[in-house]
Amino acid sequence: MIDLHIHTTATPHHASWEPVALARAAKARGLTVISATDHNTTAGVRPLQAAGRELGVAVVSGVEIDSAFGGKLWHTLVYGAHPEAPALLALCAEVAGRNGADAQRLLAELPAQGWRLEGLAALGRAPNVADIATALARQNMLPGRVPGEGDEEAGMRYLLTQLPGAYRPVGVDEVIAVAHELGALAVLAHPGRSKGIYAVPATTDEIAALAAAGLDGIEVYYPSHNARQRAWLLEQARACGLLVSGGSDSHHPSQALAAIEPGLVSALLDRLECTGAGDRQL
Repeated sequence: MIDLHIHTTATPHHASWEPVALARAAKARGLTVISATDHNTTAGVRPLQAAGRELGVAVVSGVEIDSAFGGKLWHTLVYGAHPEAPALLALCAEVAGRNGADAQRLLAELPAQGWRLEGLAALGRAPNVADIATALARQNMLPGRVPGEGDEEAGMRYLLTQLPGAYRPVGVDEVIAVAHELGALAVLAHPGRSKGIYAVPATTDEIAALAAAGLDGIEVYYPSHNARQRAWLLEQARACGLLVSGGSDSHHPSQALAAIEPGLVSALLDRLECTGAGDRQL
């Protein structure tokens, strides 16, 4: 059984899986292959691989990159790159750098335009774009807000759709280029998930366009994908020649790990040269 989408404490601010505890939980769950896919950092890969070796659990090197394509935000998973590859570290740094620069500019520009952005100093760290988007929606009446939408999603939607250039994430095509330079794979995370601006279900045209840009695969097996979505995504994968992946997206021990049959993602595992606990860890 496998789970190729898990976050460790290396994911800033919102994941609590300690590497040893995660490896033990994976072993208890009967998993033989897992992956550390922290947001915009590979810092959790080596610690999890060390813990996995002790327990006979193979750990694929992974990272989940915040990215954009076609005017939407997407998360792109990179599998199989060396976690200390300079090009990959540079990509992660670019994500953080752009976010930090955009956040600082918004901190200066939005209040000057009359928007309220109070209380961000209480974070105890430099705010990122998502922090500013949350404060923007929470403290101001945003025109065109979608009923029931959370503050972060509403604020980010406003920044992306009403303030062009306010947030400039790296492109999915940039992520694909780095992955291929390193002999790694680029996989679109949770393409059927619906979570505001962060995860608008992908359309047939979008998946085809991403495949044309060089995308290697899509995450079909994901907790919130229902049977109809999985069937549709499998059709898209076949039509576009994409690999199939899957994982839990677990951030905490309270969130169950997946147990996906290896045969469902065998082509991906073959490309990663990691089909069981005894195989090479990447």
